[in-house]
Amino acid sequence: MTAADRADTAVPRRLDLGRLPWWALCLLLGVVLAASCLALGFRLPYWRNADQDLVLAYHGLLLNDGLPQEYFDHPGYLYFLVVAGWYRLLHALGLLEVARLSDLPPLADAVAYDAAWQQLVQAGRGLSILLCAGFVMVVATLARFILEDRLIGFLSGLAVAFAMGVMTQARQMRTDLLSGIFAGLALLLAILAVRRRPGAGPLGLLTLAGGCASLAMASKVQAIFPLLATPAITVVFGRSWREPAPGGWGRAALLALLAAAALVPAVELLRFGIEGSGRALYPYRPVGGGLSGVYQGIIAGWVVLGVLAHAAVWRLRPAWAAQALAAVALGAAVGLLSLLIRWHEQNAIAVANFIEHMFVFTTWRHPGELQAEGQVLSGSLVGLLLEGLWRTFAIRTVVLHPDRIPQTLIVEWFAIAGALVAWRRGDRLMPLRVALLLGAAWGLETLFSLRGFQRAYAIYTDPLAVLAAALVLVRFRGILDGVRSRRWLFGGMALYVALAHVWPVVFELRRGDPRPHCEWIPVYMKQVEGFPFCQR
Repeated sequence: MTAADRADTAVPRRLDLGRLPWWALCLLLGVVLAASCLALGFRLPYWRNADQDLVLAYHGLLLNDGLPQEYFDHPGYLYFLVVAGWYRLLHALGLLEVARLSDLPPLADAVAYDAAWQQLVQAGRGLSILLCAGFVMVVATLARFILEDRLIGFLSGLAVAFAMGVMTQARQMRTDLLSGIFAGLALLLAILAVRRRPGAGPLGLLTLAGGCASLAMASKVQAIFPLLATPAITVVFGRSWREPAPGGWGRAALLALLAAAALVPAVELLRFGIEGSGRALYPYRPVGGGLSGVYQGIIAGWVVLGVLAHAAVWRLRPAWAAQALAAVALGAAVGLLSLLIRWHEQNAIAVANFIEHMFVFTTWRHPGELQAEGQVLSGSLVGLLLEGLWRTFAIRTVVLHPDRIPQTLIVEWFAIAGALVAWRRGDRLMPLRVALLLGAAWGLETLFSLRGFQRAYAIYTDPLAVLAAALVLVRFRGILDGVRSRRWLFGGMALYVALAHVWPVVFELRRGDPRPHCEWIPVYMKQVEGFPFCQR
């Protein structure tokens, strides 16, 4: 019997969850998330989240008409493919009247025009709900096997479902959604892989992790930051195994050949993008320090170093390290080749030059500090990052930054308290894991502050905080056994879920004004006639 099986049978009566099959528990997570989103946010007017709802819905129609992509800010590529396919599916099922730009009713018929856009945006919100529900189910399942505990896996899924990032993403259409999902899956798949005995299964997980990493970048290049944390985090989650990895150097050679076959065109794509930086829609600035066109290789070296460090720390065979490297490279290369499905050079340029690309939009956010800078790395950028770091820690005190407090602070405080208790009892590994997870989350929040405090960005950081809290539950299982401690835990979860609905309720009650959107709509939606609210 495996450890996961023993954990399943060890908690059959807690919350009566043991009486339900795992698929039913996962379905329950999806249902409660969907119910929350359908009750709050789904029926809002189509223009309430116009940036990005209207732009992304527009691009689904655009691609379905065979027209080229126009929006490359993130660059958004993968999301556009998915939403276009979603619209085609709903149209084929008779659930969506308009699936192409040419099918839109004329602007002169304002009632029909508004109705078409309302249906399109609600269809997109429905897709977001399904994607978030699926993400939560997969997170719960992966957490179950990583932590080898059924109940804690379920609670982890519940915490992610009502975390700030998922709660925000499930109520609108955003390119961060797919990017955050794939970045989170890349981390969890890699952790699960290093927790398993070396073999074909973990190699498959590492291949999937590499593929998810590339797909995350194809939707929003901001995903590079959580992806960079993955190699370091996986090192501390490893295990030692006495048995040698099956397959040895023969399997490593075979995987290396497969990886090479995918890497050749993938590297050519990156080379094309780097050399084409001068053709970008936006004026790229050099990174500085001679890093332009070079940092991509440094990041690849960071991944290699992570795999080698993991093998060295946990005393794994060199053949296994070679197999793992080839598996990650294979997945990453295949994921990158997804850019060829609907080719546009601007997507390749954005993905290949992600630092320069992100800096363009950072200068828009901070024109006074950054517009005069001739390169990315500068004292002004460091100053903004220090301000973001202060804000990140101020939020954790509540008192110093009482505005927009995320509900995930509850799980962060719980994780910190548990790590401190474990440290005092002589445990060093669990506090190290918690510190690395929370440190990565806070670092990401600091970086994301360059684009302002956006709740949707938390989809990148929430899984880190939840996993840190779950580690405490695994370490102190008595919390789930004692009546009093269980009441405190479930009371905290109830407060967590209640706080998750404060902002959706506030947003539901607010009266919005669509007219400010009329300034940017002609720029980002060139093929539409306009909107009735802009004609008034």
